[in-house]
Amino acid sequence: MDGTAVEEQPNIIVNALKQEDIPQLYKILEQRVIDQDTGKVFRDEILDIIQNMAGIRDKDNRRRQYLVARDGDRILGCMAYSVPDMSMCKHFGFEHPATADAIELLNAFVLEQEKGVGKKLFEAICQTGRSLGKSYLLVNSGPRYRASWGFYDKMCDESYGLIENKYGEGRHAKTWRISL
Repeated sequence: MDGTAVEEQPNIIVNALKQEDIPQLYKILEQRVIDQDTGKVFRDEILDIIQNMAGIRDKDNRRRQYLVARDGDRILGCMAYSVPDMSMCKHFGFEHPATADAIELLNAFVLEQEKGVGKKLFEAICQTGRSLGKSYLLVNSGPRYRASWGFYDKMCDESYGLIENKYGEGRHAKTWRISL
């Protein structure tokens, strides 16, 4: 050895959310669910996400299933999936969430400094969609998370335009689709 420090890569394991993961995920959400201009934490939104993690249905009456990336006992990030909401169904040409041949990616949050976590989680969500017999993974991301759009451009088959005003007046969501 020449004495040069080598940065150790995390041993990323992805599996289902355990309720005891939520306190560490709360800390990640506090870093990610923020106003990009002011740094203000959106606590009400975080509480909604935590309730979804606890199994409470979201505003679209969906149960979200969460996958968590970890390195030993350390939580590195999470992503969820569910049936697509009606605006996603309409945008992608499905008649109804219950009959859509797709799952929707939701609540994608990872520690900023950890490389490869998002890709591992995304691949695990795709594998889950395949195991459920679905043909597509649908993704949308609002303007608050514009910095992640390049990730989805790289990981997905195609960009699918915008859903106008999805997150409020003038707050359009960019969309993507990947064939599973």
